[in-house]
Amino acid sequence: MNEKVYLVALHKIWIDHKKLFLIFEKKQNYKEFYDKINYSILKQFWYKDAKIESIIKYKNDINLIDLEKMIIDLNVKIITFFDEDFPFYLKNIFNVPFLIYLRWNLTLPWIAFIGSRNITSYWQNIIELFIPEIWKYFSIISWWAYGCDSYSHEIALKNNFKTICVIWTWIDLNYPSSNKKLYDEIIRLWWAILSIFPFWEIWNPYNFPIRNEIVAWLSKWIFVVEAREKSGSLITVKLGLDLWKDIFTPPWDIFRQNSIWCNNLIVSSQAKMVLSPNDVLCEYNILNNLNSKKDLKFSDELEKNIYNILLIESLNIDEIAFKINLDISSVLLKITILELWNIIRKNNSWKYEII
Repeated sequence: MNEKVYLVALHKIWIDHKKLFLIFEKKQNYKEFYDKINYSILKQFWYKDAKIESIIKYKNDINLIDLEKMIIDLNVKIITFFDEDFPFYLKNIFNVPFLIYLRWNLTLPWIAFIGSRNITSYWQNIIELFIPEIWKYFSIISWWAYGCDSYSHEIALKNNFKTICVIWTWIDLNYPSSNKKLYDEIIRLWWAILSIFPFWEIWNPYNFPIRNEIVAWLSKWIFVVEAREKSGSLITVKLGLDLWKDIFTPPWDIFRQNSIWCNNLIVSSQAKMVLSPNDVLCEYNILNNLNSKKDLKFSDELEKNIYNILLIESLNIDEIAFKINLDISSVLLKITILELWNIIRKNNSWKYEII
């Protein structure tokens, strides 16, 4: 049995992230600890008697074979803080998770689309306007809620854009249930679902701010789509501001409740007012780079996609192939052509970049 199945089981019987850091540090003897769990061992980690009784009871009830089968069937990756593929930005979060549950793969960089559950047609039009331009350079990350968040995922999926969903339940719980079709579509298209909550954990209000913190940390910048004066989106925005993230929002009707906070963010200079996708792209010099290369001619869409990816960040051949979801030999051929045309080059770190 895979060693990490025991880690998942430990997390399931309510040994939380902070305690997992205390127990294991860099050691990965999950099976050994799981097998030896008893009153005296748990007492060393400042557990109260009632909690110890609950943990031992839950352990006796858990079926490791069924748990491992579920992990395999759902194709869930268990990534710990000490693994190389643990997201770098999450290592700086206030409540650092010891492990994350991931279905499929994360692709960098990410931008967050967040907003009200009661979405209006105006903000639907905003999402439809911005996402098709933004996705070329950033993956869309959002929550798993009604309204703006779900609609952002929906538009991304409809156009086969990369999207990442951070949920506040266990990795395979479709809550709200109305999003089941959307969830299944994300999995079908190999985009990502991420959770830090144990298997079979149902939603509760205490999970919301944790989820919001993860979205804020993972995002390169945050796009606020419709927010009331006391909107839950403000948690993510405030976290983003504390982290010096760029905040963008379009203005709207000053008499509309759902626009109060978006307009206030602009007036207070906490958010940058945007009227078109180009306003965002200019902030990161993407549009300027595009304009300077506007006469470039590509022989096919693959060459153009490689170029667009390298506009954002320098990448090695493996990273480029992963992002485009093609074999390395096919990508290498196009890389060679772009090098011959003096459009890209390999730097001293063996990564390709735009000239």
